Amino acid sequence: MQILGIDGCRGGWIGIRYSLEALDWSFSAVLEDLLSSPMPTQAFIDMPIGLSSQGPRQCDRAARQMLGRKFSSSVFPTPARLALDGKDYPEANALNRQQSGSGLSKQSYYLLPKIYEVDRWLRNRSHPAELLREAHPEVAFHAINGASLCHKKKTAEGFQERLKLLSDLDDRVPALAENILAATLRRNIAADDILDACCLAIMPLAGRFQTLPENPEKDDEGLKMEICFYGA
Repeated sequence: MQILGIDGCRGGWIGIRYSLEALDWSFSAVLEDLLSSPMPTQAFIDMPIGLSSQGPRQCDRAARQMLGRKFSSSVFPTPARLALDGKDYPEANALNRQQSGSGLSKQSYYLLPKIYEVDRWLRNRSHPAELLREAHPEVAFHAINGASLCHKKKTAEGFQERLKLLSDLDDRVPALAENILAATLRRNIAADDILDACCLAIMPLAGRFQTLPENPEKDDEGLKMEICFYGA
């Protein structure tokens, strides 16, 4: 079995592949490259899957509630599907408001190209059903820890706190993170991107599979709107 954890970064996508035999990494400007060479048993990605036309997704609300006030802002508002057709921010914002009743944040707008890339891949029905599923690193870290973390992920303390949690699950993580940091530029891959992808790859070691919400809704294209994680 091979699990692939994927996180979007400035330069494209970073993927961490977990198996009992190896813990490896790859980087690509194109998502499909990570998913096809070779195709994993299961992949988890930190990017919205399933785009609501009826306002905020239940899974986003559940994730913010789980994380609490200190970390809830890490769950960005997911755009409505119609916003993907926007040619610029004003148009995307207007389309989002038209379909969902609310405007589009700038953070969400800047994610639209990556959300579109994920959505296009998922709607290619030649892929195995549910090979790629949505996860959120902060939800996963919270579940692994069994409680709220102490530090934000972009601080030095936050990096070390998350690295320790991952190291307790798989002692190969520190060396892998060090190798990636040495081999890449921060303008392409940030330090927290590395740990986020590692977290999604090895989180099955933390316990049983769960989703937010427990019974996910589906969008108009039949895609599940859920956030997957593992915990006690």
